[in-house]
This record gives sequence, structure tokens and C-alpha cells, in this order.
Amino acid sequence: MTTRRMMNKLPEDVVIYILFRLPVKSLLRFKCTSKAWYTLILSDTFVKLHHNHATATKEEFILFIRTFREEPDLWKNVASFIYCDDNNDHNNLFPDLDLSHLTSSYCSIFGQLIGPCHGLIALSDSIIIIILNPSTRKYVVLPPSPFGCPKGYHRSIEGIGFGFDSIVNDYKVVRLSDVYWDPPTDYPGPREPKVDIYDLSIDSWRELSEVEFPSIYYLPCSEMYYKEAVHWFSHIDMDVMILCFDIITEIFRTMKIPGDCTFLEIPRYGLAILNECLTLISYPDPMCSDEPIEELIYIWIMKEYGESESWIKKYTIKPLPIESPLAIWKDHLLLLQSISGIILFSWDLNSNEVKEFELHGHLECMRAVIYKESLTTIPRVGEHSPQVQQF
Repeated sequence: MTTRRMMNKLPEDVVIYILFRLPVKSLLRFKCTSKAWYTLILSDTFVKLHHNHATATKEEFILFIRTFREEPDLWKNVASFIYCDDNNDHNNLFPDLDLSHLTSSYCSIFGQLIGPCHGLIALSDSIIIIILNPSTRKYVVLPPSPFGCPKGYHRSIEGIGFGFDSIVNDYKVVRLSDVYWDPPTDYPGPREPKVDIYDLSIDSWRELSEVEFPSIYYLPCSEMYYKEAVHWFSHIDMDVMILCFDIITEIFRTMKIPGDCTFLEIPRYGLAILNECLTLISYPDPMCSDEPIEELIYIWIMKEYGESESWIKKYTIKPLPIESPLAIWKDHLLLLQSISGIILFSWDLNSNEVKEFELHGHLECMRAVIYKESLTTIPRVGEHSPQVQQF
């Protein structure tokens, strides 16, 4: 007796109970067995049940992006989809994916991964923006923002964000940029901040009016989506702050970093999620510190989100030869890029064990984001909307 015939003999609620515990790969195969299963598996209710179950489990995956030089003036971005077994040995979930849309004539040092948001992740090299569901292997390339700048001015993209507005039930992409007067021989200025927002449900860009935000302090591992807000680092009166943009209200706010961090000699910072808390990683700047491998790494967690007084120093890590942190996997594996810039390795926060991954890339161009499986579909409004594609 086939699996479908066996399942058909069960009550519908039992079938749903069984199905939403299955991995996405199996569900995508099962939805082709009948119209009833196709409708069920792709229904909003089932997608939410499956997402909630996946969120409650500890099964986490990594989307890892790295850059290679193909020719003297051509760079290629490659995505790897990784999972870890019970022995913490990593394996590829899918074959590596060449991201041709992000392949360009410059090195994607400013490339970012933002998310996950209901299983969707935004990839960007600051010019091209892609929305991707790594579980279903569906993606869409967003149309470019129509907002440029007048002749004689320069528009600099400072940050990209992505999140979900639960009030209007829509995904949004936010683009922060600065417009400068750009004469050929003079100092550019003054700065005029701009905020563009793309609403996926209506396939349209819009520009917020009269919005101010402080200068973005760009760092790897710094654009974080958490608690329906996107987070960056910023400079305010020579101090480093966490800048937040609320996806629902479309309002900026700031949070202070731990006070001790400001006394470290030439520190850099990263953002991550640890034990479901916003987490700050402070580490030595490999470009400025005389002996970066002699400096300690500190991990802080914010126990009460939004309360700067609730920062707690969780871990102090011995000096490591790193270029930057990338993410925290399974609440105990800190993923790091080596100071040579070409190796991904992990530091176990529980055992202090170091493990090297057989994954390599160009200096400063490694990015990683942690995600859980999801059936979430990428919205597409009509025939003129960007085409959702399969990889």
C-alpha cells in the first residue's frame, strides 16, 4: 500500500499533524501526489503550522556566501547550504549555487545577508537585491530602486534591511543611502540621508520624506533583523550606537552598546542571536591593532530587548586570528572568518573546540546567516511583478 493510500485512511487532523513534522524537501515531493495534498501543503494555515514547528526545534541550517576572483576584473559569488549532524560534522544540504545576479566587476566586500524572516532571506551587494527561500530553493530579483540623485551629486548606499510588517501583512525591503554634493576636486558634502522602501505585496518602491538617521558604521555581521526591526551600527557624536529601524512604524531609534566596549582599544563589533537574545560581539580590528591575535573577544547578550542597561557579558574568548565573526549556530558554535580571509572555522562556546570548514573565499567577503526550514512563498502580485525563479 502506498504512503498516500495509507494516509488517506487517517483523519485529516492526524494527516496534518504528521505532515507538518516532515522536512520541506519531503513535503515538496508529496505535494505532487494529489490535488488535495498540493492544496493542503501550500495553504497559509499549513505553512504557518510547519513554520511554528520548525521554529520550536533546534534544527538549524547555514546559508553561506563567499566570493571568488574569476578574472582580474570579474568576481563571482557562490552560496553553500550547510547542515550539521549530531557529531557537529557539517555537510552540504544542496549543491553550491552560483549567484550570477551578484557577479560583478568589483569585490562584494559590502555584500550582506539579512534575515531570516519567516524563512525568507535577503541577499544584496548594495546594488542588486534578491529575496530567497533556501528551503524551497525559490528566489526573486527585485527591480532596482527608481530613486537616484541630481546631476553633480553622488548617492552612496549605506545599508539594506528586510523584514515583515505584521500589521499590513507584507514584507518590506529598506534601503538607507546618503546623497552628497560630488564635485570633482572638492570635499563632498553636506550629507542628505535618504530612505527607500520596497513593498513586496504591491511590487513598488517609495521614498520616505523628511527622515533623518545618523551615519552608518559599516561592519561585517552588522545588518540584523530581530523583533520586527532591522539593526545596524552607527556613529553618533563619535560614539558607536546600534541603530534600529522598526519595520511596522518605519521609525528609527538607537540603543547603546555595553559601556565596557567603548574602553577597548580599537574594537570592532558584530551582531548575532544567542539564546533568542540580541547579541553583540566585540573583537579587535585586524587592520588597526598592532597585535590583533593577542586581543580578547567578548560576547554580550541583551537580556531585555531595548534596555541598554540589560547587557550582560556572556563569554570571554581567548585571542583568535580572525577577520570577523559571521554568526552563532545552534547557540554554541561561533562561526568566524580567519584573519587570512580565506577560511571559515567555528569556535565551540561550550568546549572551546576549534573546527575548520572546507570552505574558502576572498578576504572580507564571507557572509553567513542561520535559518530554519520554511515553506513560506515569495509574494508575487501580477504579471508585471518580478518573476519568482527556481535554482
